[in-house]
Amino acid sequence: MTSADLRNPDEAARAAASLREATDAVPSIRKVIRQGLLRQRVVAALIIFLSMFLGVMMIYCALFGSLTAFLQRCAFVWAILSIGLLLRSAGGRRWTERSWVSLAPDLLLVVVMAAGMVYIFIDYEDFARRIGFPLPEDLAIGIVYLVVALEVTRRFIGLAMVVVCLVFGLQALFGKHFPGMFAAPNVRWQTFIEVLFMQDNGIFGPTAGVAASYLMIFLIFGAMLVRTNGIEFFEKLSLALLGRRAGGPAHVSILSSALQGTTSGSVVGNVVGMGNVTIPLMIRTGFAPHTAGAIEAVASSGAQIMPPVMGSAAFLMAGLLGIGYWSIVVAALIPALLYFIALHVQVEIYIRGQNLQATTEKLPTVSEAMRSGGHLMIALAALIAPLFIGASPQLSAFIGLAALFVVSLMHRSTRVPMSQYLEAIIDAMSNNVAVGAAVTAAGILMGTLWVSGAGNLLADFVIAVSSGHLFVALLLTALVALVLGMGLPTPAVYLTVAVLIVPALVRMGAPEFASHMFAFYFGILANVTPPVALAAYAAASIAGADLNRTGFVALRLAISGFVVPFIFVYSPGLLLKDDLGAIVQTSIAALLAVLALALAVEGWFRGPLSRVSRGALLLATLCLSMPDTWLRLTGAALLGVIIGPILIRKKPTSNGSVS
Repeated sequence: MTSADLRNPDEAARAAASLREATDAVPSIRKVIRQGLLRQRVVAALIIFLSMFLGVMMIYCALFGSLTAFLQRCAFVWAILSIGLLLRSAGGRRWTERSWVSLAPDLLLVVVMAAGMVYIFIDYEDFARRIGFPLPEDLAIGIVYLVVALEVTRRFIGLAMVVVCLVFGLQALFGKHFPGMFAAPNVRWQTFIEVLFMQDNGIFGPTAGVAASYLMIFLIFGAMLVRTNGIEFFEKLSLALLGRRAGGPAHVSILSSALQGTTSGSVVGNVVGMGNVTIPLMIRTGFAPHTAGAIEAVASSGAQIMPPVMGSAAFLMAGLLGIGYWSIVVAALIPALLYFIALHVQVEIYIRGQNLQATTEKLPTVSEAMRSGGHLMIALAALIAPLFIGASPQLSAFIGLAALFVVSLMHRSTRVPMSQYLEAIIDAMSNNVAVGAAVTAAGILMGTLWVSGAGNLLADFVIAVSSGHLFVALLLTALVALVLGMGLPTPAVYLTVAVLIVPALVRMGAPEFASHMFAFYFGILANVTPPVALAAYAAASIAGADLNRTGFVALRLAISGFVVPFIFVYSPGLLLKDDLGAIVQTSIAALLAVLALALAVEGWFRGPLSRVSRGALLLATLCLSMPDTWLRLTGAALLGVIIGPILIRKKPTSNGSVS
């Protein structure tokens, strides 16, 4: 696709649609309703009903106030798990390919769960009073919900998280048969089911509460922004601002992918949605295919940590910590800026080292971009401003959603048929079943650890393995998150690590907020970490590049993201959790650290750097990352010794030699 194609409405629409096709999005649901087989129409109608039920419930509660928290969570879990049962068969077939034989058991489970939900709603006061004394029917419905939650988790997330839940479930039920420090008294199975189903420590726990109250509304906003051609606007604006400079398409990729973080909770969705435009453009201007793919993968991964609308795991973090989402947005700002600054520097080094030139293709101007979609920025401002003044996330999401609907009608480029707005709700729900599965599975895991006491045992185990050294425990945490990220989406990785390992970090002296942010970061970085770097592999398929080579280049470009989390654990000022002086000092030191690291790994600064210089830069990075002031000054001095003489030389020629 050429940049000129961005001016062709049909091509631009196909580029924007690629984001919707990156996951289990509903493919042409209107066409199925009109022309599909009876079973396809039945499933399509159910998906539409369940999605609209969820969307209307959440928007209503955001505007007029929540239902009883337990009941709202119950309705959410029923609907999102039901959508999951319908969208994908037990064998992995998409909903359009399923037979009646495949559908029958799942339809029965949907009906049984619906009956269970109604049973709870009409008898909620008595249901709540029976906690501690459950009836057989309470336990039976609970078993169905737990089994379905684990099965939907298996279908959309994978077997790994199910195995984790089952292992700790077995430990709770048969603890006295477990060896060593994991031995514990057995929990009665009735008590186990009651805690996970009837109390707010299980599948209807705080993580489900976040998703049921406001997370999914933010995802509806993102889906509606895609439907109203927000992707095309971000592309045009980025091309207009940065596309004309040397190697500009790479910087376009970085900027546009960061902006696109507001539209998708999926890193791979970000890559596919934006990469179809930016990767070919980078290749045509001289970038190696594997480098072009890696740049897009790293930029799209960074979109999940860039405020104000971060990845869905950030909303779940707010629920687990019991703090406002805006607190997370504010704290995440400096680390996110460091990530993108380092990426920009590394890309700029590549551009200058390869002597890449500006593109000669026709690109949109800023005025053209703003005329076509600048009014969408009003909706983004309406989404963010209420959070800034202290409004609830629910109300902020509703205001942003309402503003987006109104402003999208202002210009023909963003004005779409009314059915597209409704389909945005279906997109948001059907494309994020994995998020719903993750929060229910995390609820099961949290409830299991609570009822069995295994959470404390696991914390003891982590402390013992790390010999009480926080740095070793952080390395273990990062490794676990990266390994889990090979098969689990980011929300599932974050929730698993946050529940199982973060308590041990806190007991060892790490700040609780920084520990959760640490788990969040490494859950995202798994997308660009070989051997299973999903974002890099998605980008490589677009670029036509070698998968492994793209993955390892992405790992190099994302290297700052592996260092910054260690810095903010030891120096919370980077998360704005300290006095002003400490915040400024830590931020400057961290900035110099990522710049030194970028130069060291790229090995180029106005010319090739020697091995000694690169080693010295790595040492400077280490010193600047430490919380000690004198070590930071030593690192800054070392950085100055290396780059100072280079800066005072005359401007280099294109091959790196001094003219």
